[in-house]
Amino acid sequence: MTAPATPRTPTPADLARRTAPVAAPAAPTAPRAEDALAPGKLAKKEHFRKFFLFGLRRSRMHAHARLVGHDLMWRANHATGQVSPTMHVSSDELALATGLTAGQVDVALQVLHTRGWLHYRRIAEGPRTGQRAMVLTIPAGALEQIRNRKGPREYTR
Repeated sequence: MTAPATPRTPTPADLARRTAPVAAPAAPTAPRAEDALAPGKLAKKEHFRKFFLFGLRRSRMHAHARLVGHDLMWRANHATGQVSPTMHVSSDELALATGLTAGQVDVALQVLHTRGWLHYRRIAEGPRTGQRAMVLTIPAGALEQIRNRKGPREYTR
């Protein structure tokens, strides 16, 4: 009979083999705020006005901002959301149409702009060259929520 072998003291090489670093799975990247506020792209069968109004109603914006957004939608092109430069209205005209004060309308326009529902573009040609025109948009984050909330068949033409 032989005597049992004494346990061997581990060397640093043995420890390194045992604790070899395992590649950690890549953490999913959180969506950035800029991506969620960027204008969303509608599919061919999705109607801009229906999606915009539904999304605006579901948004958690202040009622004044939603009211101004609704008023602007009825002044804008129903398929693109562009407000014609001839239909561009001042804060006083929007205040008169909505029953808000001019200050409340200015704040509502700023809220719509910062949350991605309203953008401004520079007019490049014609008699109004250099002026700003309003473009209504649906933020990409809100557009995904709209699509997930209801089936696309309910909001297409």
